Amino acid sequence: MSIHRAFVPKQAVGANLVYFDFWVPTTSPYYFELMSCLPVISGAVAVSGTVGVDLLLTRTSAVGTGGTAATFNGTDTTALTIASHDNTQALLAADCSARLTPTGGATAGAVLAWRSFFTEETNVATYILQPDLARADYSDVPPISIPGGTGIRVVQGAVASVGNIGFDLILRTTRR
Repeated sequence: MSIHRAFVPKQAVGANLVYFDFWVPTTSPYYFELMSCLPVISGAVAVSGTVGVDLLLTRTSAVGTGGTAATFNGTDTTALTIASHDNTQALLAADCSARLTPTGGATAGAVLAWRSFFTEETNVATYILQPDLARADYSDVPPISIPGGTGIRVVQGAVASVGNIGFDLILRTTRR
C-alpha cells in the first residue's frame, strides 16, 4: 500500500465546469481509494463575488477526454500532477489517468458529495480550511473506492461566480 498526491492547480470558476477527473482503467494493477479531496480557494486573485460556488464530487462512468492530461511527478505548477507521497512508488499512465478541465468523457455518475464555497478574497471564510469532499472531515468514514473501469470528478453547479479554486487529493493505492 502506498499514498499518492494529486495536485490540481487553481482554475477560474465557471458554471457547470468539470475541474478535473481521475480514472482507473480496468487493466490497472492497482486498486485506488480517495482518502481526501480538499478544495483550495486562491486568494492571489482580486475578485468581487456576491455568490459562492457549489462543488459536487461525483463518480464517472467514462474516462475524461480533451482538456490537459495529467503528468506524473511533474514540476509544472499549472499542470495536474500525480506524485508518490514517499517518492518511491511512481505511477504510470497505464495505472491511472487524470485530466484538467476535460472537455469530453468524465461522464456523470453517482453524486458522492456537495458543498458550497465562497471565493471572495476579502471574506475570511475563504482562507479557513475547507471541508473535505471525500470523507466530510470524519476520520471514521472509510475512503471512497475507485475500482477499475470507474473514476471520480469534481464539477461546479449551474450558478456562475468569480475566483479561482484548485484541489489537493490524497489517494491510497494497493496492488491487486
